Amino acid sequence: MQEKLVFDQALEGLFVRGLEGQITPSLRLHLREAGVDLDRKLLPAYSFETWCGCVSLAARELYSGAPEEQAYHALGERMADGYRSTMMGRALFSVLQLLGPQRVLTRVQQSFRSGNNYTEARLQELTPVHLELWVNEAGPTRYLVQGAILAGLRGCGVDGARVEVHGFTPEDVTFHVLWKAA
Repeated sequence: MQEKLVFDQALEGLFVRGLEGQITPSLRLHLREAGVDLDRKLLPAYSFETWCGCVSLAARELYSGAPEEQAYHALGERMADGYRSTMMGRALFSVLQLLGPQRVLTRVQQSFRSGNNYTEARLQELTPVHLELWVNEAGPTRYLVQGAILAGLRGCGVDGARVEVHGFTPEDVTFHVLWKAA
């Protein structure tokens, strides 16, 4: 099995752009100790374990006292918002804004694959404004994905978007994604 990698665009989206001005000296030090040195050029890729560890550090430090699910969700939103300001993110979102919510969601696997090498996703239409989305994301990072999908939909101009965790196993998560009809 191929090693799960998270690419520099995802780290740049979250830690450089999405959390700009919020990285404390303490968090910067802990991230460096965990394998991500924000004072140097980012590496092309990081192990999934390094990514999860760094996201956990940020969740604990920046959202202390908040439930883990909320902290990860907020980080997912910051990641998507930050990614939108990267060179690759600007190009991707300029195309996605031209599509409707369903077509945006059909590209979720490709969108996540620009930030990692492992995401798999499947969609099922429940109604014209309600889809079921399965993603192979486990543990607390499922809430990071939830926040990223919500922020991504908002960034594409989708009105009234909601992303709800419908169910999960130790290996995956199923979301219900809803929005207002045009």
